[in-house]
Amino acid sequence: MSHPNTPPPEEPDDRERRRQGQEGGGGQPPPAGPRGDEQPGYGPSPGTHPPGGETGYGPPPGGHAPGGHQQGGYPPGGYPQGGYQPGGYPQGGFEPSSATTGQPNQAERQMGLIAHLGGGLAGFFFSGFGWIVPLIVFLVKKDESPFVRDQSVQALNFQILVTIGIVVSWLLTIVLIGILTWVVVAVVCLVLGILGGVAANRGEWYRYPFNVNWVK
Repeated sequence: MSHPNTPPPEEPDDRERRRQGQEGGGGQPPPAGPRGDEQPGYGPSPGTHPPGGETGYGPPPGGHAPGGHQQGGYPPGGYPQGGYQPGGYPQGGFEPSSATTGQPNQAERQMGLIAHLGGGLAGFFFSGFGWIVPLIVFLVKKDESPFVRDQSVQALNFQILVTIGIVVSWLLTIVLIGILTWVVVAVVCLVLGILGGVAANRGEWYRYPFNVNWVK
């Protein structure tokens, strides 16, 4: 006689199937379901951060690339393209002059021509005023070119000497010889002014046959 609470005896086949089912499952409990604060199939909830403080997003628009350099900036080397050529000066440089090589360049030769020829013409046509042209050249270029300074000083001293000769000639007109001396002084002024201008235009450091050294 069996007890009322005693379960019915199991059949051998039922026990074998239950034992095989436990061995096939490995004895592991079923996977736990998602926690209450997480949603299945999605990443972290809004406002949370993954470990390490990284958000997993790229740099914001207009931000800076890794390393502290802004994208789209200057090319490698730190300088924009199209800058100065090596050496600090544009190509073409300055033309050599008497200040660097001792030989005057074309511009200096032209200024020497103006000082000599301009003084000779002014002294011939405007008696006593031939010193104005070389004086202007001297004041403008004396600190820029040794050649122009030297030639303008030579022309200026000579024209001062010519001016003195013109004044003396006017004083001698009382005895009529002054007219002759005036013509001689004017012609000499013109001829030597032309010779000096031609020589200076060739790059020569011209010297008058006779001159004074008042202006240096």
